Amino acid sequence: MRRYRRNNPINKTIGISFLLLMLALSITGYSYSHWQETIYIQGTIKTGYWKLVIDSEKLLVPVGPGIGFNDTHPIYYHVTPDNQSLIAECQNVDYNWTIAIGLLIKNTGTIPLKLKNVEITFNITDTTNFTITTHYYGPFPPGTNFNFPYWDGIKFEEVPPAGDSPSPIPLDPNDHAITWTTINYNGTQPLNITITATPIDDPYP
Repeated sequence: MRRYRRNNPINKTIGISFLLLMLALSITGYSYSHWQETIYIQGTIKTGYWKLVIDSEKLLVPVGPGIGFNDTHPIYYHVTPDNQSLIAECQNVDYNWTIAIGLLIKNTGTIPLKLKNVEITFNITDTTNFTITTHYYGPFPPGTNFNFPYWDGIKFEEVPPAGDSPSPIPLDPNDHAITWTTINYNGTQPLNITITATPIDDPYP
């Protein structure tokens, strides 16, 4: 006797449902991975950065007859390897001691920024006997001759030069700015100090 197996509609329904579920999961996984890749590419293309560096520096001292200032008040200074700060080690700082720090600052980033100020810090806690004044010049786009009267050949007695601008100074990529900071000590106790001058940026807007 031949027996016939009848198709079970329930099994067929379960099979179709399983196939549809697998197809839906495949489509969802592809769409999610495709969406992630698109977001990553767009984010990478639009990435920009700002970076403020010291492009050149000067430290000027009074010049007069007799013994030189550097002989009686030795100063050793350098710019940090990352070009972010100038550090000056100053010895025998006494009454009416004054120096002028000049910084040629550049935006080496890819987006505009603002030069907010030059931060002056000391390795001592009591700085009440120091007077600090900073003057700002610029911005100077690429190709601008800013050397005279703001930079090349300037003497201590000529600081600050005329023509300063209020801060913050807006700087497009590759623009320069110049700052001159005078530091005066009116205390009576001689000191050995370290001074750090750091340009501070401020992103737009």
